[in-house]
Amino acid sequence: MITIKFYGKLRQLLGDEIKIEGKMESIEDLLQFLVEKNESIKKLKEHLIFSINQKQASLHDKIKDGDEISVFLPPTGG
Repeated sequence: MITIKFYGKLRQLLGDEIKIEGKMESIEDLLQFLVEKNESIKKLKEHLIFSINQKQASLHDKIKDGDEISVFLPPTGG
């Protein structure tokens, strides 16, 4: 099982976290899953930041069973 946690605005769109049973090969696969789950993600996808087990990840990084993925947007100032 993979746990995906969302932060900031993404919590409003997707909730605090979801758990996925089944196989996800990479962060890129996860991104595709999220776009299919919520069309609003499509507009944000170029700005999303991912981490795997609290280490920053790129789209090509592999995911394995038991990983915790965090998804968030860059902080904004004002």
